[in-house]
Amino acid sequence: MNRYIHLKGLDLMEVKNKVLIKINGQEYPIVGAEPKEYLLKVGSFVDDRMEEIAGTNKRLSTSMIAVLTSINIADQYLKQKDELEHLQQQYTVPLNKLEKMKTELEAAEKRLKETEYHNQQQQQQLLVLKEYKEKKEKETALLRDTLKEKEKDLQKAEEIINDLQNKLFENQLKLVEARKQLDAYVEGSDKGHYK
Repeated sequence: MNRYIHLKGLDLMEVKNKVLIKINGQEYPIVGAEPKEYLLKVGSFVDDRMEEIAGTNKRLSTSMIAVLTSINIADQYLKQKDELEHLQQQYTVPLNKLEKMKTELEAAEKRLKETEYHNQQQQQQLLVLKEYKEKKEKETALLRDTLKEKEKDLQKAEEIINDLQNKLFENQLKLVEARKQLDAYVEGSDKGHYK
Protein backbone atom coordinates (compact mmCIF):
# COMPACT_ATOMS: atom_id res chain seq x y z
CA MET A 1 0.00 0.00 0.00
CA ASN A 2 1.48 3.37 -1.08
CA ARG A 3 1.50 6.16 1.44
CA TYR A 4 1.39 9.61 -0.12
CA ILE A 5 3.05 12.74 1.23
CA HIS A 6 0.45 15.51 1.38
CA LEU A 7 1.65 19.04 0.75
CA LYS A 8 0.54 21.55 3.41
CA GLY A 9 -1.50 18.92 5.25
CA LEU A 10 -4.26 18.99 2.64
CA ASP A 11 -7.57 17.29 3.20
CA LEU A 12 -8.03 14.31 0.84
CA MET A 13 -11.14 16.04 -0.56
CA GLU A 14 -8.92 18.88 -1.84
CA VAL A 15 -6.29 16.62 -3.41
CA LYS A 16 -6.28 16.72 -7.18
CA ASN A 17 -2.80 15.73 -8.37
CA LYS A 18 -0.46 12.85 -7.59
CA VAL A 19 3.18 12.61 -8.69
CA LEU A 20 6.16 10.36 -8.00
CA ILE A 21 9.36 12.30 -7.28
CA LYS A 22 12.91 11.10 -6.76
CA ILE A 23 14.83 12.66 -3.86
CA ASN A 24 18.37 11.54 -3.01
CA GLY A 25 17.89 8.35 -4.99
CA GLN A 26 14.57 7.35 -3.38
CA GLU A 27 11.11 7.72 -4.89
CA TYR A 28 8.34 9.47 -2.96
CA PRO A 29 4.70 9.72 -4.00
CA ILE A 30 3.34 13.28 -3.43
CA VAL A 31 -0.22 14.56 -3.64
CA GLY A 32 -1.41 18.16 -3.73
CA ALA A 33 -3.97 20.57 -5.10
CA GLU A 34 -1.24 22.37 -7.06
CA PRO A 35 -0.48 21.46 -10.72
CA LYS A 36 1.75 18.41 -11.32
CA GLU A 37 4.51 20.64 -12.77
CA TYR A 38 4.66 22.55 -9.50
CA LEU A 39 4.80 19.36 -7.41
CA LEU A 40 7.68 18.04 -9.57
CA LYS A 41 9.45 21.41 -9.24
CA VAL A 42 9.22 21.18 -5.40
CA GLY A 43 10.64 17.65 -5.45
CA SER A 44 13.45 18.67 -7.81
CA PHE A 45 14.32 21.63 -5.56
CA VAL A 46 14.58 19.43 -2.45
CA ASP A 47 16.64 16.82 -4.39
CA ASP A 48 19.08 19.50 -5.64
CA ARG A 49 19.60 20.85 -2.10
CA MET A 50 20.18 17.35 -0.70
CA GLU A 51 22.75 16.61 -3.46
CA GLU A 52 24.59 19.85 -2.54
CA ILE A 53 24.72 18.85 1.14
CA ALA A 54 25.72 15.24 0.32
CA GLY A 55 28.48 16.50 -1.98
CA THR A 56 30.13 18.48 0.81
CA ASN A 57 30.61 15.46 3.10
CA LYS A 58 30.41 11.85 1.89
CA ARG A 59 30.19 10.45 5.44
CA LEU A 60 26.74 12.00 6.21
CA SER A 61 23.80 9.65 6.63
CA THR A 62 20.58 10.13 4.69
CA SER A 63 18.78 11.42 7.80
CA MET A 64 21.59 13.91 8.53
CA ILE A 65 21.51 15.08 4.89
CA ALA A 66 17.73 15.50 5.19
CA VAL A 67 18.04 17.47 8.47
CA LEU A 68 20.79 19.73 7.09
CA THR A 69 18.78 20.24 3.88
CA SER A 70 15.73 21.14 5.98
CA ILE A 71 17.84 23.59 8.01
CA ASN A 72 19.25 25.19 4.83
CA ILE A 73 15.79 25.41 3.22
CA ALA A 74 14.37 26.83 6.48
CA ASP A 75 17.27 29.32 6.55
CA GLN A 76 16.55 30.38 2.96
CA TYR A 77 12.84 30.58 3.69
CA LEU A 78 13.28 32.68 6.86
CA LYS A 79 15.76 35.03 5.15
CA GLN A 80 13.41 35.51 2.21
CA LYS A 81 10.52 35.97 4.62
CA ASP A 82 12.50 38.64 6.53
CA GLU A 83 13.44 40.29 3.23
CA LEU A 84 9.81 40.23 2.13
CA GLU A 85 8.72 41.77 5.45
CA HIS A 86 11.46 44.39 5.10
CA LEU A 87 10.30 45.19 1.55
CA GLN A 88 6.70 45.32 2.73
CA GLN A 89 7.72 47.78 5.46
CA GLN A 90 9.64 49.83 2.89
CA TYR A 91 6.58 49.98 0.68
CA THR A 92 4.09 50.36 3.53
CA VAL A 93 5.25 53.90 4.35
CA PRO A 94 4.96 55.16 0.74
CA LEU A 95 1.66 53.30 0.35
CA ASN A 96 0.35 54.89 3.54
CA LYS A 97 1.55 58.28 2.28
CA LEU A 98 -0.16 57.57 -1.04
CA GLU A 99 -3.40 56.66 0.75
CA LYS A 100 -3.11 59.83 2.84
CA MET A 101 -2.50 61.86 -0.31
CA LYS A 102 -5.52 60.21 -1.98
CA THR A 103 -7.65 61.13 1.04
CA GLU A 104 -6.31 64.70 0.97
CA LEU A 105 -6.92 64.86 -2.79
CA GLU A 106 -10.51 63.66 -2.35
CA ALA A 107 -11.02 66.27 0.39
CA ALA A 108 -9.49 68.97 -1.85
CA GLU A 109 -11.72 67.91 -4.77
CA LYS A 110 -14.75 68.07 -2.47
CA ARG A 111 -13.72 71.56 -1.29
CA LEU A 112 -13.16 72.57 -4.93
CA LYS A 113 -16.65 71.37 -5.89
CA GLU A 114 -18.11 73.27 -2.92
CA THR A 115 -16.15 76.37 -3.94
CA GLU A 116 -17.31 76.03 -7.57
CA TYR A 117 -20.91 75.66 -6.38
CA HIS A 118 -20.49 78.71 -4.12
CA ASN A 119 -18.96 80.65 -7.04
CA GLN A 120 -21.90 79.69 -9.28
CA GLN A 121 -24.31 80.91 -6.60
CA GLN A 122 -22.39 84.19 -6.33
CA GLN A 123 -22.34 84.59 -10.12
CA GLN A 124 -26.10 84.11 -10.23
CA GLN A 125 -26.50 86.67 -7.45
CA LEU A 126 -24.15 89.00 -9.33
CA LEU A 127 -26.28 88.66 -12.50
CA VAL A 128 -29.42 89.47 -10.50
CA LEU A 129 -27.68 92.50 -8.97
CA LYS A 130 -26.45 93.66 -12.40
CA GLU A 131 -29.98 93.41 -13.80
CA TYR A 132 -31.30 95.31 -10.77
CA LYS A 133 -28.58 97.96 -11.21
CA GLU A 134 -29.39 98.37 -14.94
CA LYS A 135 -33.08 98.69 -14.13
CA LYS A 136 -32.36 101.33 -11.47
CA GLU A 137 -30.00 103.19 -13.83
CA LYS A 138 -32.78 103.33 -16.46
CA GLU A 139 -35.26 104.54 -13.83
CA THR A 140 -32.72 107.14 -12.65
CA ALA A 141 -32.15 108.32 -16.25
CA LEU A 142 -35.94 108.66 -16.72
CA LEU A 143 -36.22 110.57 -13.45
CA ARG A 144 -33.37 112.89 -14.52
CA ASP A 145 -35.08 113.56 -17.85
CA THR A 146 -38.36 114.21 -16.02
CA LEU A 147 -36.56 116.47 -13.54
CA LYS A 148 -34.97 118.44 -16.41
CA GLU A 149 -38.38 118.91 -18.01
CA LYS A 150 -39.84 120.01 -14.66
CA GLU A 151 -36.94 122.43 -14.18
CA LYS A 152 -37.63 123.87 -17.66
CA ASP A 153 -41.33 124.12 -16.80
CA LEU A 154 -40.42 125.75 -13.46
CA GLN A 155 -38.10 128.20 -15.22
CA LYS A 156 -40.88 129.10 -17.69
CA ALA A 157 -43.31 129.48 -14.79
CA GLU A 158 -40.82 131.74 -12.98
CA GLU A 159 -40.40 133.80 -16.14
CA ILE A 160 -44.20 134.10 -16.44
CA ILE A 161 -44.45 135.03 -12.74
CA ASN A 162 -41.69 137.62 -13.18
CA ASP A 163 -43.49 139.05 -16.22
CA LEU A 164 -46.77 139.12 -14.30
CA GLN A 165 -45.07 140.70 -11.26
CA ASN A 166 -43.49 143.31 -13.54
CA LYS A 167 -46.87 143.98 -15.19
CA LEU A 168 -48.54 144.08 -11.78
CA PHE A 169 -45.91 146.53 -10.56
CA GLU A 170 -46.35 148.64 -13.69
CA ASN A 171 -50.13 148.49 -13.25
CA GLN A 172 -49.76 149.47 -9.59
CA LEU A 173 -47.61 152.40 -10.63
CA LYS A 174 -50.20 153.37 -13.22
CA LEU A 175 -52.92 152.96 -10.62
CA VAL A 176 -51.02 155.14 -8.15
CA GLU A 177 -50.48 157.71 -10.91
CA ALA A 178 -54.13 157.49 -11.90
CA ARG A 179 -55.19 157.96 -8.25
CA LYS A 180 -52.93 160.96 -7.98
CA GLN A 181 -54.45 162.39 -11.11
CA LEU A 182 -57.94 161.52 -9.87
CA ASP A 183 -57.20 163.01 -6.49
CA ALA A 184 -55.77 166.13 -8.13
CA TYR A 185 -58.76 166.35 -10.43
CA VAL A 186 -61.17 165.84 -7.58
CA GLU A 187 -59.31 168.33 -5.46
CA GLY A 188 -59.18 170.83 -8.35
CA SER A 189 -62.77 170.45 -9.17
CA ASP A 190 -63.73 170.83 -5.53
CA LYS A 191 -61.76 174.02 -5.28
CA GLY A 192 -63.23 175.42 -8.43
CA HIS A 193 -66.68 174.46 -7.31
CA TYR A 194 -66.50 176.46 -4.03
CA LYS A 195 -65.19 179.66 -5.61
